[in-house]
Amino acid sequence: MMATRFSKKKTRGFKRPGNKKEPSPVLTRLALISLTLILITGGIAGTVYGIKKWMKCCPYFFVSNIEVTGNKKVDEKKIIRLSSIKNGQNIFSIDLKKARQSILKDPWIRDVSIERRLPDLIAIHIIEYEPFALTRIGKNIFLVDKYGTPFKPLEPKDAFSGPIITGIELEKDISIESLKDTKNISQLIDHKKMKDALLIIGMSKRGVRALGYNNISQIDFPNTQKVVIYTADRAVPFMLDRSKIKKQFYRAEKILVQLYNSGQYAKVISVNVGYGRDMALAKVKSRVR
Repeated sequence: MMATRFSKKKTRGFKRPGNKKEPSPVLTRLALISLTLILITGGIAGTVYGIKKWMKCCPYFFVSNIEVTGNKKVDEKKIIRLSSIKNGQNIFSIDLKKARQSILKDPWIRDVSIERRLPDLIAIHIIEYEPFALTRIGKNIFLVDKYGTPFKPLEPKDAFSGPIITGIELEKDISIESLKDTKNISQLIDHKKMKDALLIIGMSKRGVRALGYNNISQIDFPNTQKVVIYTADRAVPFMLDRSKIKKQFYRAEKILVQLYNSGQYAKVISVNVGYGRDMALAKVKSRVR
């Protein structure tokens, strides 16, 4: 009997009909991981959607308290009314940005922040303008804050008195009536002149002064080089060079003290503080009635 011997080379790699190649373990693992992530992501998305829907209808998140802080000039009820936020609203359905813009329409309000404090509180914090001076723009007189912003027209109910700043209007083809918002009135003023006026007012507020805040009725800019301070008691103009405001303000004050002490103040028509180097020129009446 003959024995048949098969070579290993011939049998290696022999494939039987219908025998499929086994998938790679690595690919199988990646497919399982991908499928798991898809299921998890879909589950999370569904869960988040469900939570959001529940939060928007759950009475636990209905507004039951609106807290207003920082307001002195503007009534709390008016602020809440402007915000359009009401008790019973869902806290997550409130458009905080829209509410903020609406509150800012009140001319006294400089800035406002609104927060949700879960589960049912809306906190509104107000920053109001503080009147620092007055300014005349066109035919109107506006309240001005310490930053030089004319923020609202003066009304009798405002009960504010202080120095009025004049001569700061720009020669621009913009009318007050054309401005949609009074907070944009600053487009009409010379901010460098306003800055100089605020510097004078700031110095007048430091301590007890002869040329103090309550003894200045007007600060006028007749031209680009000069600034004129009018006293409140007799409307005597003190003319200063804008390039030397600090130095000449204190000199004007010394002159005023000397005029008071000498009894000559009633005769004074005007004082040119920047008449010459370290000199001043006072015009006086020849007779006092």
